[in-house]
Amino acid sequence: MKRVKGLKIPLLYLLSFLVSVFPVAIYFFVNADRYFVTVPDKVKITTGLICLCVIVFLKVMGKLKMPSRAVLFGLVTVMCYLLERVLNDLIVFSFLALVGEVLDMICQYYIKREKEKRIAEKTAQITSREIEKALNGRV
Repeated sequence: MKRVKGLKIPLLYLLSFLVSVFPVAIYFFVNADRYFVTVPDKVKITTGLICLCVIVFLKVMGKLKMPSRAVLFGLVTVMCYLLERVLNDLIVFSFLALVGEVLDMICQYYIKREKEKRIAEKTAQITSREIEKALNGRV
């Protein structure tokens, strides 16, 4: 049973990530035929998505440092060019990202609650062991 308990928080983190990404990903894949019309479109969008994934990964890991605003705006220009067809649906994507964030907030609440419960259980176990030691030493 302890093994399942140990997986609860990582599974909640995975669920948190999935619910924040799924609305946008599902809409993108449902409308993929609109975005991938020609071979150059496929190459541009695939390159843009790979760049976007790398940037998001670096940002999440805390390794993304922009040396200047010129580099930032250059990167934004390149990303807009590569994802030109997708940007037409930016309002829908931003709304779906908002939906994902709201769902993520719900998951984060449960993650926080589970962490607090686990800390309380560990504290109770340690306290009971210390009390038991103290009582066994007196008797």
